[in-house]
Amino acid sequence: MPAAIGGNRTRTAATRAALAAVAVLSIAGGSLALGQYRADAPADRTVTTSATTPQACFTPLIAGHRGSPRHAPENSIASYAAALSEGADWLETDVRVTRDGVPVLLHDLTVDRTTNGTGQVQDLTYEQVSRLRTKDGRNAQPIPRLADLLEWLKGRHARLLMEIKELRNPQDAARIARMASTSGVDVELYSFYAPALRIAHAAAPEMPTTLLQSSWYAEDPGTLPLRALSLEAPMAGKGRVDTEHGRGRLVYAWTVDDTRGWTQLAAAGADVVITDDPQGAKAWRDRRCQAARAALAPSGG
Repeated sequence: MPAAIGGNRTRTAATRAALAAVAVLSIAGGSLALGQYRADAPADRTVTTSATTPQACFTPLIAGHRGSPRHAPENSIASYAAALSEGADWLETDVRVTRDGVPVLLHDLTVDRTTNGTGQVQDLTYEQVSRLRTKDGRNAQPIPRLADLLEWLKGRHARLLMEIKELRNPQDAARIARMASTSGVDVELYSFYAPALRIAHAAAPEMPTTLLQSSWYAEDPGTLPLRALSLEAPMAGKGRVDTEHGRGRLVYAWTVDDTRGWTQLAAAGADVVITDDPQGAKAWRDRRCQAARAALAPSGG
């Protein structure tokens, strides 16, 4: 069997990760796709503004980190429903594979932190995972399969940032990519691991790919065609953002949960902010929009 993907990082930082999420915005009766992706060319960052709809009204996009984990258990369907109702543009999820090959939505290497069970996800069968419930008292939720989320997303016009986590069998990346590609849902392949993205991209070359990087783990994408880099927020300063934009890549930043952080990332030119608080981020962006509209309004006199 080929070497597992992500093994070294699993040992050093098994429960540290970051995510991002995804959508097409409808602005003033028109559709705006941020960085429309082509497999054979860099992302096109052109967006359309008007006298009444300044760019501040729709950028940066807001991605619900594991949904809206402040209001429902992370990576549950309830969490994703909450994120969309709160104004998230994109959704982000974590995909791991059970011992019998079923992709499920769990962030950690083990189920211990988030569920009433114990053990590594890759050592449990799906039947065992299906009996677990999230640790959230009266709001306990089942653990969804990737297939459940893809089915739920149909018709909801929200892009899914689908993070491929550490894999025992690297070819699972290809299966996950094909599942997403044939679902009819807007999905972006997303991982810390360039080898996983290469396998996934080969299986579904029409799908956009984004590489995660942090201050403690950053792989070189090499020749991998990237739509974006998703950076730990302190790495997403204006200089780095400008550099990546110059390379034709979008920049996402994670995980930022306060007005100061969102404002700094907007000033740096980040395209997407990934947050545990999509409701707060949407309220912040609405205030920016109102201020930008007021600045565009003709003065009286």
